Amino acid sequence: MSEMLKVARVRKKLEDDFLGKVDSSDLEKDPNPIDHKLSRSIAALAIMMKCGIDSDEAISCITDGYQDNGIDAVYLDSIRGKLILVQSKWRNKGNGGITQEEMNSFIAGLKRILKQDFDGFNTKLQSKRIDIDTALLDMSYQICAVYIHTGNVACNDFVMRPMAELLCTVNEGGQTNDLMSFSEITISDIYDYLASGNARDDVNIDNVMIANWGLIESPYKAYYGVLSAEAIGEWFRQYGNKLFDKNIRYYKGQTDVNRGIREVLLSNPENFIYYNNGVKLLCRKITKKALHGVDSKIGIFNLEGVSLVNGAQTTGSIGAVEELDKSKVSKAKIFVQMIEIGNTNNDQAVLITRYTNTQNRIEGKDFAALDPEQERLKKGFKLLGIDYFYKSGARVEDDKHQISFDEALVGQACFIDDLSIVSMVKRNVGALTDNIKRDPYRKLFNSSTNEYTVLNNVRILREVDQTLAALSKNIPTQINKGVLVHGNRFLLHLVIRKILTVHPNYNNADIGSKETLSSVRKLCEEYSVKISAIVSAMHPIYLGHVFTNHKRLNEIVSRLNSSKSRIQSQTGATCRQLLLDL
Repeated sequence: MSEMLKVARVRKKLEDDFLGKVDSSDLEKDPNPIDHKLSRSIAALAIMMKCGIDSDEAISCITDGYQDNGIDAVYLDSIRGKLILVQSKWRNKGNGGITQEEMNSFIAGLKRILKQDFDGFNTKLQSKRIDIDTALLDMSYQICAVYIHTGNVACNDFVMRPMAELLCTVNEGGQTNDLMSFSEITISDIYDYLASGNARDDVNIDNVMIANWGLIESPYKAYYGVLSAEAIGEWFRQYGNKLFDKNIRYYKGQTDVNRGIREVLLSNPENFIYYNNGVKLLCRKITKKALHGVDSKIGIFNLEGVSLVNGAQTTGSIGAVEELDKSKVSKAKIFVQMIEIGNTNNDQAVLITRYTNTQNRIEGKDFAALDPEQERLKKGFKLLGIDYFYKSGARVEDDKHQISFDEALVGQACFIDDLSIVSMVKRNVGALTDNIKRDPYRKLFNSSTNEYTVLNNVRILREVDQTLAALSKNIPTQINKGVLVHGNRFLLHLVIRKILTVHPNYNNADIGSKETLSSVRKLCEEYSVKISAIVSAMHPIYLGHVFTNHKRLNEIVSRLNSSKSRIQSQTGATCRQLLLDL
């Protein structure tokens, strides 16, 4: 089919479903308002394609207009942990691709967003500032840059180069591939999406190939077997969150569990099926085709009214890895269950979904309960009148007499004089407990770890968190809010190390006096001011990465020490006096 015909059909669909709803109040003097509205329409369509939301919600995300600085739509997907930033370009002839000038304009806008520089942005984008700040200040969010256009040429290496450089910088040279991504949507992608009916509510999937399949005939017909992970990734790319309409959760993005799923896919895809629980689909109707029907080695199925009720995190993680390395996903297989529930049995669908998703799950940190050192610490704490909850399920209700493993873990990681571990706390705290028999876990909990150290770390952690929360509500002009959010664990590390220098009994006595806790509050504020000034001089594109990179943290410490040395040489102050003078 010619590109011109594709554009004509897409245009008709947009005119029917979008143009009457798209705001055009600022286009009264525009010589070509229809093309402008079409460009805005595909900006909304990009968000529908990426997130599976309806057209009305997607249209409300449009920010295109004068002074949009290259950002035509913004959507915060709080369920999947993604901030979608879109640039759109309508091309009537359906040819060409992104020009260097268009890409540079988009990148300039992205950089300003990443730096939270909103001066001069139009009111539509200003109204999205809370959503943007939410994503930028939360390390679990991914920033997704999307360029959608009705051309037929994908971005070439020359035009892509500045975007690749931006991604490399934000993602720390590939060390954190999840923080920012870029994708391009062309006329073929748009046409396929609209033509396949993905804009409608129903999810129908044809030619699903299941290996080594089996059948359960009653009380509900259900098929099970082995499916390629590649197929799952394709479903997620096409349907997004629509796959999970009956699920209790959507894909949650960059959680510790999902990082683990992606790590297995990238490092050991051939064995993925043995490490993963698989996915479960509820279908209105399942039809097995005659093709390959002689035995159960291969079965081809058509699925109607599909909802994936278990395995959303697996599915989303497969989709994320597919964007990085399709070859890895092609080597992975996954166990699948498909249950036919008909048109009316909604109660049974609810029960299947509920019970499937409320089975106990084991996280990496739960294995710490098998470490004898944790039980030793628990007994030691008992002698101090402290209950130590190192098994999942118990909650701290009495701060004075109870502490949790989660608190102890973060406290120990920020106590240790190793900035690579401090940065890990912010980047991926789950990595600390990946293996309780090896580092970094063994650096934090071993035979020399004592209860007083852990207790003092937790007391300071709580005081630091409370102080930073209070500062965030009324931020002094000399403090960058991002430092309070992204730098909270680095600040904790600095405070603990400073308190340690003036308390010789830190490791064998409770130092939680009012005087000490008061000094913690003072240190937090002073360090926040100094670090804000230092990171400002570093000119990072994205502040969050400063505190997940141990080299950057070393640089900040060096600058702090340089400042402290000047104070010492000028005043001859003692270390104890410098506790509040830094």
